[in-house]
Order: sequence, then C-alpha cells, then structure tokens
Amino acid sequence: MRPTTRRWLFMLSAILIIGLAASRVAPLNAKRTECKLNAAPLPESAKPSMMLRPLLALGRAPLVDFLWLRATKLKDEGRYFDADQLSRLICDLQPRFASVWAFQAWNMAYNISVTLGAAEDRWRWVSNGIDLLRDKGIPLNPNNLQLYRELGWIFFHKVADFTDEHHWYYKWQLARQVEEILGPPPPDYVGPGRSRGEFYRNYDYKPLAEAPNKFESLLQNPETAAFVKRFERFGFKVEESGVYLGIVEQITDETIRIPNGTPETEAELRHELVKMMTDPATAPIRAELEHFWRANWLRRDLKIDPAWLLELSESYGVIFDLRLGETHALYWTSKGLELGHKKSTRIDIHQLNTTRIGYFCLKNMSERGRLTLVPEVEQGMRPFLIPDLRFGEVLFDHYLAETKRIWEDTKGKVEVNINVFGGFVGFTRTLILRYAERNEMKKAREKFEFLRENFPDPMYDGGFERFLVLQFPEDRTFDDYRGTMNRLNGLIGRGLVPLAYDEDDLATPWLNRARGVYDRYHENLVAEREGLPKFEVILEGRVHEEGGRMNRSAYERMCRKLGIEPLPPKDESKANRPDVAASPATR
Repeated sequence: MRPTTRRWLFMLSAILIIGLAASRVAPLNAKRTECKLNAAPLPESAKPSMMLRPLLALGRAPLVDFLWLRATKLKDEGRYFDADQLSRLICDLQPRFASVWAFQAWNMAYNISVTLGAAEDRWRWVSNGIDLLRDKGIPLNPNNLQLYRELGWIFFHKVADFTDEHHWYYKWQLARQVEEILGPPPPDYVGPGRSRGEFYRNYDYKPLAEAPNKFESLLQNPETAAFVKRFERFGFKVEESGVYLGIVEQITDETIRIPNGTPETEAELRHELVKMMTDPATAPIRAELEHFWRANWLRRDLKIDPAWLLELSESYGVIFDLRLGETHALYWTSKGLELGHKKSTRIDIHQLNTTRIGYFCLKNMSERGRLTLVPEVEQGMRPFLIPDLRFGEVLFDHYLAETKRIWEDTKGKVEVNINVFGGFVGFTRTLILRYAERNEMKKAREKFEFLRENFPDPMYDGGFERFLVLQFPEDRTFDDYRGTMNRLNGLIGRGLVPLAYDEDDLATPWLNRARGVYDRYHENLVAEREGLPKFEVILEGRVHEEGGRMNRSAYERMCRKLGIEPLPPKDESKANRPDVAASPATR
C-alpha cells in the first residue's frame, strides 16, 4: 500500500473514532449525573492566577510539595497566619483531593489552635478549620463522605465535647451566633416554668424552610412588593442583606435612626416607621420578610439548609437545638451519609465512622443536650448543660432498631453483640434514673418494666421502688453525720444552680430530695448531739457558697427566688470578673 493511501486511511480512522467517542459524551454525562459523579465547578479563587501559571507549567506536584514544606515551617515558627494562607493555597491547587482539605482543617482546628493560650485565639482557629471544610471543601466535593465526617467530628469533639480546656467558650460562641441568626424570643416569653432556652429547643423551622431562596420571589406578591417599596421613604433598602433585620432589632431596642431624616422630620418619620412596623395588618408580610432573611442568613453563614434541618428533625421526631455543637455534627454527618455514601461499597469505613458520630451526638444530647444561657454569659457565666430527656427516647428507639437490624442481618444465627446488649441495658437504667430525678415516674416505670421483661436481672425482683433504692443507697444511709451533710450539700447544690439560670422547674425535685434526706436522717437519729442544723440554715449556707462561684447578679437572682438576703460583695472590683464569675454547669 502506498504511503499516501496509508496516511489517508489513518486519518479517516481517527476521524471515525473521534466521532464515535463524541457520540457517547451525552450518555456518559447523563450517567455521571445519575450516579452523582459530577464535580462542582472550581471557583475563581481556586483557578491558577497569572503568577502561578508559569510555575504550574513546570509541574504542579513540585510546587505543592514546596508549599507543604513551607507551610509546616511557618507553623513551627509561630507564623500562623502566613501558614494559613499557604494552607488555603494548597487546597486551591488540589481542590479534588479530600485528604488535603481534611488535613488542613485538622491542622487549624487542632495543631495550631492548641499552641495559643487565649480562648478567643483558639476559637478563631477552630472556626478557620470548620470554615475551610464547610465553606470551601464540601462545596467543591459535595459527594465526598470523608469531608462530611471530618466536619462532623470537629463540631462534636472540639465544640460539643469537653476535651478542650476552652470548650465552654466555643459552646458560647456557637450558641451566640445561632441566637443572633434565629432571633430573640418574643417579648415576655420567659416566665414561670419556661426559660429563654425553650425558644430555641422548640424553634419552628418550618417558616424558614418554606422561605424562597431569592428575594425577587417575595416581590411576586403585590402586597409584599408594596410594603417593601414603602421603606424607600425612610432611606432603607430592605432588599439588601441585614437591613430589614436591623430595622426590626432597632425598633425593639428603640434605637432606630432614619437615614432620610432631618432634625425637623426625624421624629415624625420615626413615628411613622414604628407605626408601620407594629401595624397588625402588616404582621403576615413582616413575618414573611423576617423568615426570608433569617433563612438567608442561616444558609449564608452556617451553610445550613432549613429544609434539610426540618426534615432531619421530623425523621427523629424531635426538634434540634441548633445552638448545640452536636446538632451541627449530626446535620453534616447525616447529609454526608445521604450525599456521599457509596452504596455500591459493601464495607465503607468512612460510612461506619460517620454513623458512629451520629450515635455519639444522640448520646451526648440525652446526657447534656439542654442548653441555657443567661445575660451574665458576657461576664463569664458558663452555659448550663443538663440532660435532655427527649433524646433519651430517641436513642432508646435507635437502640431497639439497631439490635433488630443486627438480628435480621445475621438471620437470627447469632446473638446480639454483647457490647450492644450491655450498652443498651446500661443506657436504659440511666434513663430510668433521669426520669426519677425529674419526678416523671410514669416514664421511669415504663422503662423499668421493659428491662424486667426483656432483660431479666435479680436487681429487678424487688420491684420499681426497690430498684431506685439500690441506685441511690446514699439517700437512705443515715448513720454518718459527715456523709449525710456531704449528700445534702450535693443535692442542694444541684437544685440551686438551675435557679440562677431561670430553669426553676429543674430545681424543685433536687431540693425536695434534699429535704427528704434531711427528714429521714432525723427519723433514724439515735443520739441528739448528732442532729443536723436546721434545713434552712444548711440551705442558706449552700446558697452563699454556690453564689460565690457565680456572677453577682446571678447570685442575687438565686437569693431572690429563695427569699434569702444576699451577702454584700467582698470586693466590687471582682464582682463581675469572668474568672470568678464562672459557675458549675453539669455535675
């Protein structure tokens, strides 16, 4: 065959092959979309700059290696902000490598943060690690489960747990940010039997979930459009982020200023604006605008989709308190399991570890998921954490479902794993005690009967009352003066702290229990000389002792509720210092 003919045949073959390959592009892209294999487009910040292009032409790998070494050296030298910039550049150069994002986030939240002493500085670096994954890594790799797991773990281990010495500060900062986004409770919300924290524990996410993503969608309603246009008279552009919510807040605080006002018209325009914003006829439109901007704020700053959060709450049958680190951890791990789990993989280690984080979160919230903040938190009063029994029921149901799943997966050929069995029984016994402490005896008895029927044990033979006696023997051992005083001080202390946090309903069971111990001790008293001081004297002494570890105003609030005269402050200069204002939370 002549060389010219051979060249033409090769050229025609190449054209034919390219044509056939091009015809398969559309079906392959459709399949990639179906299997969620499409990569998110790179943002401008992740694309090579004009200065980097010549270096990338020489090889991306050598450049990245150099930047890794340089970033490590800067961190060792204490030049953390320079190291942070290089770390972000490394991620931009390797946007599809999940391990790079995970390492850099871990480096910020753990390695760099612990080298700093101040809580504010540490929180800044923990936040940097969270932001790197949540705001950049996951949007670029939306189907990578590893990144969701890493983000969930930082929220759980660094913010929600007690492993970092500044964890109280992290909890407060996250809670403060969420409260600012979700807004304050309605006026006069706090009252007898209801604290400020109840508003966020029972927050209605449905209006936020139903809010549109674009402001223009709201303006399709002529009444809303007309209401929005009325703000132009005062010089406000409520279509801009933050403006409308700022108006709402300033009207509540009575600090509103009118941009278009003059000294002559300021008072008249302010009165007109306040009247417009308090008119009952405009209430539905005002609520619609507020819900839109709060949902927008939630998506923008925390990357939380209210619709997904609402669906998560409905699936568990309980409303999640978004101020808790556990809620954020559970949100991201659940989202990762939905978007990033490779269902074709029989054993996925990332999936297993991510599922475990979800169980850790539920367990934590059942033990300390009820969060309360007081105004004195700005002066150092720690957040108050106690068990949230709503999640006790959720975790109980999940334990049941998990043991059933294991049994079905093994076709009933093996017994349920001893670790699952032991953990379930131990958790249920603890749940019974928690209900008994809150005087919710009906639920406590239900769980007790469940254990006695399904997991027989000699400790259940004496009945429910006998079971409680076995769990709290110290409440019925009255032959030791010192031991009884210690027990009374402990019970009274657990009842006093909730009073300072306006969780009054939690205080009564503990104080009543202390009174019962006091009375039973004197019923069994043999020698008169071993009698205890009057209960009111013990209570008052404990109030002053507990109040000495609180902020002054919280101490006075506790005294006021008990009708006790507070002691004068020893040193006014120390009365509001954060280091002396911290109070005990979970005991």
